[in-house]
Amino acid sequence: MKRIRISILLVHLAFSVIGQQMPYYTQNKSNAFMINPAVAGTKRLVDARMNYRMQWVGYEGAPRTYSLGIHSRFYKGKMGAGMYLMQDNVGPAKQMNLGAAYAFHIRFPDVELSAGLAGNFTKYTLIGDRIFLHNRQDPSIDQNVTNSTWVTDASAGIYLYNDRFHVGLSGMHVLQSTAEFYKADTTKKGLIKYATHANFTLGYNYSQNPDFVWESTLYGNFVAGAPLMLDYTLRLHVKEMMFGGVSLRLRDAVALHIGATILNDFQVSYSYDILISKFRAYSSGSHEFMLAFSSSIFQQKKGRSNDKFLHQRYGYLF
Repeated sequence: MKRIRISILLVHLAFSVIGQQMPYYTQNKSNAFMINPAVAGTKRLVDARMNYRMQWVGYEGAPRTYSLGIHSRFYKGKMGAGMYLMQDNVGPAKQMNLGAAYAFHIRFPDVELSAGLAGNFTKYTLIGDRIFLHNRQDPSIDQNVTNSTWVTDASAGIYLYNDRFHVGLSGMHVLQSTAEFYKADTTKKGLIKYATHANFTLGYNYSQNPDFVWESTLYGNFVAGAPLMLDYTLRLHVKEMMFGGVSLRLRDAVALHIGATILNDFQVSYSYDILISKFRAYSSGSHEFMLAFSSSIFQQKKGRSNDKFLHQRYGYLF
């Protein structure tokens, strides 16, 4: 029964003209580069992150997302660039996305503004024998074949930040490209049009003691035809060595966070979503794991003699 229900839901989402088509990250602040190309080059000299999300545990065919991103600064810090690879498996649908991002940075004494663009190629695959239909004569789907198509698209964003706050705005799939399946079959017409995803993030770090920093982040996602998604996260960083926190996602889930920094350049983190929506009756929640590497050339571990901003109060937070 679970398999039938989830298959109907996933196919409905996949073939809607508008709707949520991109993966979601509970650790959205840590995955900022995957959401906003303007983040390219805003971290340390080299920043690389691997993320794995296992969503809706208990369902066969539930979303599984794998991502890898790396970016860096160059030209005296005035520019940033990076690449990312993402695979999102949702029931009978699989998306493999390869993209490259570029950002231009404008430095001010106590803040930096970044504007970025990204282009990507997506290999979109539908696995026919995993699709369950009420009407087996549906002209949009061929259950007898596994079919793939390539789609090109773009994203853009801006990001204003220093060590105490950040604000970002981005649009993904701004070209609203269309994936066309079964091109050689005149009896089938499978079309999936990407909708533009607008993302907004606002964050502020606060502390009376730099060894204990409260990091708060508000993240929003809007897609035409889907409910507005809002997520608030509060994490406490202890001596830049470990953190713990909690997220509240509107109408959906409460998430717990934990992470640790190793040798100043590596961080491992984990989050667990506790569902509060009606969906909790069918799933035990979601898991997300991240491994990050960020080189420390821009800041010493102690002393902060390499502070980037005029009124910098805090050290580097992953």
